[in-house]
Formats: sequence, structure tokens, C-alpha cells
Amino acid sequence: MIRGRCPICSRAFEIEKLDELPSFPFCSERCKLIDLGRWLRGAYAIPGPEIPPETDQEDNGEEV
Repeated sequence: MIRGRCPICSRAFEIEKLDELPSFPFCSERCKLIDLGRWLRGAYAIPGPEIPPETDQEDNGEEV
């Protein structure tokens, strides 16, 4: 028995096997797509070291 709550809408679910809920850990395809949209919009982010800005190689006098 697998019990959980959807991370988007907090709806509780209870299933016997993961095959019963193809959108796991979400309760529905809709909640799965909402989560994907949040990642694509940048609402979620994984913290890491700051990336220095790229420098234009033409300004450095270097040839590509």
C-alpha cells in the first residue's frame, strides 16, 4: 500500500501499485503539468555556485 499527498494540490491518494497512478507522485496529469510549467518558468531552482558572466572573445583580442 502506497499512501501520499500530491505536492501540487495536497490531495491524498492511496494505491496498491505504482501502475495504478501513472502520474506518481502527482495525483493527476494536470498536477504533473503544473509542476513541469513551474520548472520551465524558473519558479523552482536548484541552488549552486554562481556562474560568472561570459566574456566576449572579440573584446579580449583573441581569435576564435
